[in-house]
Amino acid sequence: MREETLTFQVLSGGTVSMVRSRCPECPTKACVNVCAEQGGPLVLDDALGIPALRPDAGRRGDVSCVECLGCELACDTRGLEAVCIALPIDGFDHYLATLTDPVVYPRER
Repeated sequence: MREETLTFQVLSGGTVSMVRSRCPECPTKACVNVCAEQGGPLVLDDALGIPALRPDAGRRGDVSCVECLGCELACDTRGLEAVCIALPIDGFDHYLATLTDPVVYPRER
C-alpha cells in the first residue's frame, strides 16, 4: 500500500488527515462518497480500495477541498474513524471548554 496516512492542506490553513491503512476494510467508503457529492478532491483508488486525491488536485496550489467536514463526519458515523480534520478556528477551544455535554455523533452500526 502507498503511504499509510494521507494528509493535505486546505485553504483555511488546516489539514485533512486519513489513516488509509484502515480504508481497505471499510465497507462504505463514506468519506469518498460525501466528498464526491461536494465536488471535493477525494476519489477512490479502485486498485487499492483506499481514498486518494484526484489527479488534478493541487495543480492550482490547493486541493479544492470545500472544508465541509463531511468526510470526517461520514467516516466517523458510517466508516472506520480514519479521518481527522484540523481547522484553525479562533475561539473554538474556548467554546468547547464551555460545553457541559460531550460532542459525540452516534454511529449507524
